Amino acid sequence: MPLAPEERTSNYLRLTVRVALMYYRLHLTQEQIGERLGISRFKVGRLLDRAVRESIVQIDIVHPVARLVDLENRFVERFGLRAAVIVDVPQGPTGQAIEELARESVAGAAVSYLATLRPTGSIGVSWGRTMLELARQLEPGWTTATEIVQLNGATSRSSLPTRANEIAERFGTTTGASIRMLAAPAIVGSAELRHALEQDPSVGMALDVARATPTAIFGLGILSRESVLVESGYLSEDDLGALRAAGAVGDVLGRFLTLDGRIATPEIDDRTVGLPLGELGGKAIALGLAAGAGRGPITLASLRARCVNVLVADVGTAEWVLANG
Repeated sequence: MPLAPEERTSNYLRLTVRVALMYYRLHLTQEQIGERLGISRFKVGRLLDRAVRESIVQIDIVHPVARLVDLENRFVERFGLRAAVIVDVPQGPTGQAIEELARESVAGAAVSYLATLRPTGSIGVSWGRTMLELARQLEPGWTTATEIVQLNGATSRSSLPTRANEIAERFGTTTGASIRMLAAPAIVGSAELRHALEQDPSVGMALDVARATPTAIFGLGILSRESVLVESGYLSEDDLGALRAAGAVGDVLGRFLTLDGRIATPEIDDRTVGLPLGELGGKAIALGLAAGAGRGPITLASLRARCVNVLVADVGTAEWVLANG
C-alpha cells in the first residue's frame, strides 16, 4: 500500500521508531503509547505494522526449537496434515548407531504426542523396529483406549521373530485395553491364499476392527535387505528385484509404494495380509513414524498416497521431503 504524503516525512519516520521502541523495548501497550504521544490506538497499530513491514523492527526467533517448529508448520501447510512432529537426533556415545538414536528420538516424540492427544476407543498398531521402541517407551495410563488391534500380518517365516505380539501387549498393558491379533503372515504365496485366510473368522474379525478403528499407528519402512519384511522371510530375492524394478521406495503396513504414492507391484500387494492403505485416509489419526537414514522417499510416498495425516519424523527425513516434494 503506497504511503500517504505525511508518512514520507522524517518526523513521521521518527514517530514510527519512537512507537516501536516504546512497544518492543519498554513493553508498553498500544493504548499506553497512544496516551503518552496523544495519538489514537489505531494509529499506534499502523505505525507498528509499518515498522515491521519496512524492517525498522526485525523479529527473529533464535531458539533451536524454532527450526523444528518451522519444519512442522511447513509440513502441515504443504501436505494438509493434522499435525507434524519433527525431532533432532542427538549425537550418541561411541558405538551407539545413529539408526538406534533416530528410533529412540522419533518414538519418544510419538509417545509424547499420543499422551497429549489421548486417543480413545480402539487403536490399530503395526510392527517393526520403530514401533517396538515406541511400545517400550509407553507409560501406563497414556490413554483410555479399550482395544488394541494389529493392522497387518506378522507371523514370521524365518527364525527371526517379528515381535508383533510384544508390541501389541505393551500397548495393551499400558492402557488396560484388550488385544486383538491378526494371526497371519504379512505376505503369503498367492492372492487365493490371502482371500482364504481373510475368510477365517479370527483374521476377518481383526480386519473389521482395524477398518473401524479411528486411530492407526505404524512405521514407514525402506526397501532393503535389512528390512524387517526381508529378515522375517516374507520377500524373496525375486520379490526384491521386482519391487526395485517397479520403483518401490518402501512400505506402509507391508504395502510397497513408488515415490508418487502408487502401489508398486499389484501382484505382491494382492498377497499382502492386512489393512489396505486406502482405509487409512479416512481415519481421524493415521500416525506414521519415519526414523533413520533413507526414509525420505517412503515418507514422501506415504504423504502423496494420503495414508498419513500425522507425521513423526527425524529432521533429516523432514528436510529431504521438503526439498524433494
